[in-house]
Amino acid sequence: MKQPIENGKRRDHFPLQTWRDIGQFTRRDAVGIGLIFLFEIALAGGDLVEVIPLFSGFVAHPLFPYYHEIHDLLALILALYAAHKLTPAVGAGALLWFLALHIPYAWLVLPDKLPELARLGVMVAAGLLGVRIISIRSRLEERLNALAAQLETQRSIERRRADELSILNRLAMLGIEATGVEPLLANAAQIIDDVLHPDFFGVGLVDESLGVLRIYRSTRFTRGERLTFPLGQGVAGKVIETGLPRRIADVAADPFFFEVNPGARSELCVPLKVGKRVIGLINLESTQLDFFSEGDENLMMTFAGQLATSIERVRLFQAEQRQREEAETLREAGAVVAATLRQDEAIQLILQQLARVVPYDSASVLLWFEERPGTGEGYLEIVGGRGWADPSVVIGMRFPVPGDNPNTIVIRNRQPYILDNAALMHSEFHKKPHDHIQSWLGVPLIVGERMIGMLAVDNTMQAFYTPDHARLVTAFANQVAIAVENARLFGRVEQLAITDSLTGLYNRRHFLDLAENEFQRARRYQRPLALILFDIDHFKKVNDTYSHAAGDQVLQAIAGHCRDAMRNVDIMGRYGGEEFIILLPENDVNGASVVAERLRLCVAERPIQTDRALVSITISLGIADLTGDCSDLATLLERADAAMYTAKSFGRNRVEQFRG
Repeated sequence: MKQPIENGKRRDHFPLQTWRDIGQFTRRDAVGIGLIFLFEIALAGGDLVEVIPLFSGFVAHPLFPYYHEIHDLLALILALYAAHKLTPAVGAGALLWFLALHIPYAWLVLPDKLPELARLGVMVAAGLLGVRIISIRSRLEERLNALAAQLETQRSIERRRADELSILNRLAMLGIEATGVEPLLANAAQIIDDVLHPDFFGVGLVDESLGVLRIYRSTRFTRGERLTFPLGQGVAGKVIETGLPRRIADVAADPFFFEVNPGARSELCVPLKVGKRVIGLINLESTQLDFFSEGDENLMMTFAGQLATSIERVRLFQAEQRQREEAETLREAGAVVAATLRQDEAIQLILQQLARVVPYDSASVLLWFEERPGTGEGYLEIVGGRGWADPSVVIGMRFPVPGDNPNTIVIRNRQPYILDNAALMHSEFHKKPHDHIQSWLGVPLIVGERMIGMLAVDNTMQAFYTPDHARLVTAFANQVAIAVENARLFGRVEQLAITDSLTGLYNRRHFLDLAENEFQRARRYQRPLALILFDIDHFKKVNDTYSHAAGDQVLQAIAGHCRDAMRNVDIMGRYGGEEFIILLPENDVNGASVVAERLRLCVAERPIQTDRALVSITISLGIADLTGDCSDLATLLERADAAMYTAKSFGRNRVEQFRG
């Protein structure tokens, strides 16, 4: 209670305002006041004994003079007691009450008992002084108590600030040291437990891709339980929606509350925000009503801000680390695939390296063949597979585009396509060998603006592949598409280098290389080997009569007849102009004669349809085989050539053997 100041000094006044405190007394205090005033009445009434004749004998007693001192002292003691135990106002009132009751006695004794009046005056002065001292002491106690309360409040504030700084420091250190969100949440939950000791608490993070809230939940007895709730549900949903904290004194009265923790009666839920974006929340619950204070809410808001920053930092760190790892994996995988120009080898390397990028149970590489350029119509053919029980079953499978298959969607949209339940979407996945596939991801292979094929990855689990998987496989496909195209072009160039562009048979140079190897093998192991050399009879006449274009069609048809008549192990080539040559491993001159005759009849009996006319032609064939006196391939060729000219000299359209 502040006092007025006059001339720079504080003036003390009797605290009359303390009478207001009487209204705050309890029933017990009121009884005490009543008893004190009754005692004061009794003591004051004792003075009348001296003036009442009935008590004259008692007044004459030798000890009577001490009576006044005793009962006056008792009255003074009661007044001081009341001032000390209750309030100075009550003590002063009791003393004034006692004096008021002394007025009749004082009136009676005033003429002749001046000493008695003086004694009473001294007692009154002593009583008032005592009340004054007690009043000052009480005021000092009040000030000291107020100061102590203020200091305690200040200490409490400082302790809270120190706790907040300690918490923030601990959390900042966690944010710096943590390499994953899960460990960060576990340590944050421990800090929450240490500070507020809630019965249930959890840290929830928003998963926008799935529309759920993932909660790292703990109780007083368990730690680290994971729960998942749909976004927008309960108090948590309201906090995430508004971005504002909610402190609930009684959860039974809150319309948004739904029970997850049995026995929870109060709740504090604060958002985790990065800027204006809510990334999660901190939720605390207690089995006590109104357990959380405004200070707890402020502390948790500060805590949530620091935790959200730490979570975002860890996420960015993990994303950067993941991107580095992904980039390195893609670089290494692309480098491995690009290291070869062989298409078959490149495709197998693609499938091997693809497993480093995304998990799969089976995978395929499909190449795109457009039957009519510019129409987008054609087919995809599986040229490589991995993870299949028998890869040979899927190699060569073709899928029409357009068609009832997911490949069509990939080719048409030129974008990745995901099937969470493949069998539900396409009937093809009910059939072998694709009936094991539940999740399917198709990614196009594009070089520049040109579609060259696609990658297909399969999994036996439903809804396995995510947009993130599609992103990674797309990045991988962008790298390996060039390698596939390079291998494809190299194979084509290599094929052009060894084959005749018109007939598709081996050209003379490559044929001779293969024939030389086969000749040396046959000589080394003493195995039979035969050679057929033939040309078209009167081929110049065909060119002159029907045009060179028709002549080219005749050559192409002859090459087709050769393929039909020969075995896979036989080596065929265009020797030059209208001359063709065939090497027959594991065949002598007699066996070669049978083959040559079959080929001659096939050509002679099947006229060739050209753009100009139906052309009938014949061929003359010469045969030679490997004998002991045949020292090299050139000798074998000369002998077959001599036999062919013998056939021509005998009228053409016939087969002749070399006869040395």
